[in-house]
Amino acid sequence: MLGTLDPVELCEDEVEGTRQLITEVSHIPSSVDHRIESENTYFFHRKVTIAWGGALFTLTALTYSCRNCMPISAVATAQEFDWDKSETGLVLSSFYWGYITTQILSGFLSDRYGGDQVITLAAIAWGPLTIAFPFCAYVFEDKSSQLTFLVINRVIFGIVTGFHYPALSSITASKVEKENRTFFYTAIGAGTTAGNVISGRLGSYLLDRFSWHVSFYVFGAIATFWAIAMRIVLMRKRCLHPCTKVTSTRAEVPTTRKTWAVLLKHRAFWALIVQFTCNSYSWYLTLSWLPTFFEETFPGAKGWVFNVLPWTFVVFVDFISGYIADRLMKGGLSTTTTRKLLQTIASLSNVAALIFVGRTQCYLTALLLMTYALTINAVGAAGAYANPQDLVPAQAGAVYGVMNAFGSIPGFVGVYVSGFILEYFESWSAVFTVTSAILFVGWSVFMIFGTGKQLL
Repeated sequence: MLGTLDPVELCEDEVEGTRQLITEVSHIPSSVDHRIESENTYFFHRKVTIAWGGALFTLTALTYSCRNCMPISAVATAQEFDWDKSETGLVLSSFYWGYITTQILSGFLSDRYGGDQVITLAAIAWGPLTIAFPFCAYVFEDKSSQLTFLVINRVIFGIVTGFHYPALSSITASKVEKENRTFFYTAIGAGTTAGNVISGRLGSYLLDRFSWHVSFYVFGAIATFWAIAMRIVLMRKRCLHPCTKVTSTRAEVPTTRKTWAVLLKHRAFWALIVQFTCNSYSWYLTLSWLPTFFEETFPGAKGWVFNVLPWTFVVFVDFISGYIADRLMKGGLSTTTTRKLLQTIASLSNVAALIFVGRTQCYLTALLLMTYALTINAVGAAGAYANPQDLVPAQAGAVYGVMNAFGSIPGFVGVYVSGFILEYFESWSAVFTVTSAILFVGWSVFMIFGTGKQLL
């Protein structure tokens, strides 16, 4: 009869099905355990998510600790080598010349070969470059050659560091469940602020206790060790193991050509670019010039205070904002409304704080205003910063790379322009007012044209 099946045939079918399942699971690209979703997308298990989250948080903190070695040491190096504001701004901004060049490449490589591969190999490169920076300062005696060599070091350092954040976005979008992505991303992003706090406190101590060279040695060595440990312990690989192409099992993954054909014509994508670029102007200005602002405006102020306190509460807000965003969306609020709400709180509050900080002559008021500005700005980590995962989850690394490439432009243009304003106009108020205006423009564009809907 048609409905009769041989038990032996059933057994053979089950065995064959089991073999196929084992074959499919064995081709999962990562060496760690994963969770298999109904749409055949492989995500991290809970324990693996925690392990990778902690490791990436630490690596992100070390990234910014190494990046901050130069801003924290800017005054000391300028005094030792007799640099003016323009020359100091040149060395500070040269990092971003290289940083902008690898954003798109990092996103492409991370989506293709795995963000874990890209982010750890890059760290193995930028760690030693951090250690090498002080040695570069003494290779030449004349100022011109010295500045040239230091700029080359900072440019190369920026090139390899540029691989970091697109890789983070790719890992988040491809390995973390959708309902937890915002929290995971903002939690890792909190490492940025943690790095600022650690480098501000420990870096200032090393600067006061020893010399400006020591922080480069300490943070560079720790970062190199941590990246190698991640590859050996989490990835079960030799530190320079060759990359293998990631094969996605998602039902419909848009091609690269299709992705950009849609994105480049969509106003929401350009609204994200504008918002991120304007916000980056404020971020890089604060990151590069904050120590100099306090040292010059309030002589005698303790570096371990103004280099640490403004960043202290940002770590907690990064965690909280991601949690709140996920809860709001689980509660029924649309992704678009959630992103815009949090970005509004971050941007407008930051605009007001920066306007006032440039006009106050009270050290305590300036310190509290800058602390508030940085803390409230962290709410935006769950706003526009998380938007690439909404637009094209399958290629979030590449989208973030393009976004961060545009966002890196203020790193070398804005930082240098700020140095120019300070050199010729001697006005911190002008610097902060211009920054506030740029922030407002970015927020306005995102409010009008931005979206949290998936485009592809």
